[in-house]
Amino acid sequence: MTETKYLKFFLNEIGYSVHNLNTIAVALSNLPANSVPNPELNIKWEPKNLEKSCIAARRFAVRSSLVFAVEALFEYMSNISDDELWKKLNFDLDFKKKLSTNDSKARRFSEFCKSIPGIEKEWYLLVELMCHWRNQIVHASTSNAGLSSSDKRFLETKISFLYDNFYHFDVMKTLEDYDADKVTLKEATTLITFLIKCCRKIDEHYISSISGLSNQVYSEVLDNDDQFNLLKKQVGSAKRNRQIKKYIGVKLPYLSAEKITMLANEYK
Repeated sequence: MTETKYLKFFLNEIGYSVHNLNTIAVALSNLPANSVPNPELNIKWEPKNLEKSCIAARRFAVRSSLVFAVEALFEYMSNISDDELWKKLNFDLDFKKKLSTNDSKARRFSEFCKSIPGIEKEWYLLVELMCHWRNQIVHASTSNAGLSSSDKRFLETKISFLYDNFYHFDVMKTLEDYDADKVTLKEATTLITFLIKCCRKIDEHYISSISGLSNQVYSEVLDNDDQFNLLKKQVGSAKRNRQIKKYIGVKLPYLSAEKITMLANEYK
């Protein structure tokens, strides 16, 4: 298995966000002037100015998708932090733990990512910006958080790299648009791309790290599982052994087949 159940759920939620946003944008841009709603929709739609309505609808879709993506991110990070095996790794990485100063989920994400191999600094800083942007959209006048001056300066050093490697993404314009709270389609889709890249790297680190845990750790996790304990209490038989092996595979799906067999043999 190459993805945790947490990442699978996360990607099911937002994996097609970029495609969906682009589809909305294309559809809105091609609405004929005499458009009327399909009767099957059973809605009233009588725009006074079609062009303005399309612009407003696109803006609504872009802002909503940004908020939705960040909420999905927060859920993914919380699920990873609560995972039994993640806690056994002793990385002291807990997204749900408040920072000692200037705490926010946006900053917690950046601090978390600093310890994850393969995540570039510009990736997590742009996702942090995205999280701040979510707060700006949701909380409007009460949110004034943002990237630090030093983090903004770092992103400025990546202007050419980001422009050349991410479909002409203009990080300076993005920072300006954040200050003005005017997120564009291009900015939202690119930020979502970085968000997904970060989560994939976190997932890779999780899976590669837990494979090195001792059998004792796996046994502790299994022995704390009520359903597994019921299986253990069954009378010894080939059926019981098969059920135990199958359950270990479900409970610890990221282990190799060889490791699962080895663990199952300990309960014969």
